Amino acid sequence: STSTTSYHLFNNNNNNNNNNNIQVYTYDTSFWIGIGISLITNLIQSFAMAFQRKSHILNDQIYPRERRKNAFKRPLWVISFGTYLTANIIGSVFSIGYLPVVILAPIGAMNLVFNAIAARFVLGDPFTRLSIWGTILISIGALLVGMFGAIQEPNHSLEDLIELYKKTGFIIYFSILESFILITMISTHYLEYRYNKIEQEQEDLDPPDRKLLGRSISMADLKTYIGISYGVLAGNVSSQSLLFAKSGLELFILTIVYGQNQLEHVWTWLLVVMTVVTAALQLYYLNKGLRMCDTVILIPLSFCAFNVSCLFNGLVYYNQWDRLRWWQLLCVMLGVVITICGVICLSWRRGSGITQEETVVAREDYTILNDNDNEEEQQLQEHDPIEQDSSNETSPLFSRVHHRRNQYNSA
Repeated sequence: STSTTSYHLFNNNNNNNNNNNIQVYTYDTSFWIGIGISLITNLIQSFAMAFQRKSHILNDQIYPRERRKNAFKRPLWVISFGTYLTANIIGSVFSIGYLPVVILAPIGAMNLVFNAIAARFVLGDPFTRLSIWGTILISIGALLVGMFGAIQEPNHSLEDLIELYKKTGFIIYFSILESFILITMISTHYLEYRYNKIEQEQEDLDPPDRKLLGRSISMADLKTYIGISYGVLAGNVSSQSLLFAKSGLELFILTIVYGQNQLEHVWTWLLVVMTVVTAALQLYYLNKGLRMCDTVILIPLSFCAFNVSCLFNGLVYYNQWDRLRWWQLLCVMLGVVITICGVICLSWRRGSGITQEETVVAREDYTILNDNDNEEEQQLQEHDPIEQDSSNETSPLFSRVHHRRNQYNSA
């Protein structure tokens, strides 16, 4: 983004080895426009993700399972996903074009605060004292990770980028990283397959009674762990998408701004293809995570995975080790620990068993019954109230809906 050099903290001159010189920039109109649009788009993204989560929760209440709809056939999900994608693109353009790196870190932290607010208003997420402390810790951790994990890098030609990709250190690092991601993908998909199969077998049991193969771990906990894994995957894949996008953007800048045509090379378009593929994978895994896990847990961990992965990608790919001081890396690791502590606070808050699934179902009074449930409800209505109450105690309908509603009301 050479057109916004006046807004950057670090010099981008290739011949200048002193990267600690701070440039002076003024907070003019374009700066405040960038701040305003970035904050608004981050707020919109948070609410859009909350509505996506709500759509998944409502769809998962449909029985039998065969009646559940694909996400693209649900208007609420389609609208919220389209809104999220639009806000993400607009926010990214204005953040890159108008704001210095040092401002992006607080905006990232604010995004997590917006996420907690959206979870409260859209999903009815309980906002307790632990929620407040957890949100504060997550914001501080995100601020440290974003502020000290960002390192400026000058533009490169295609030949420079190819040489960077050929480095032995990067090949080893990239091979290890991709192997880890591939193993995590396969393992998480298998766990989700096992979860869906076991859930189908235990469909008539109360949620608290559902166990994984008779072991101590509950189905609800397994579902959360799977969602977290998908969220971390989304963060890692997103960091690779950013690396490809940054490389491709540099080539387009050299072509358009400096007249050095880089578009005639096949490798340039390969970078574009990899950017699109990894961006699509990131959206896919983020959406799967939103279905399986509460947003107040998923989004901060995905944010952490993204920033830490971006940091090490840059350190290895651009060989930025000489630009990163030991105390900067320490601050990043401290930020990760603080963020995880905040997530643990939010997890402890869920110790009462109240999750976003229970709150959404209770607030919406939302139930889609199968044919047997409809017949049972009609039969219960024909009996006197005493018989109806006694029948409710053992009915699947009571287990799936009223049990959750009573939990929410008591909380």
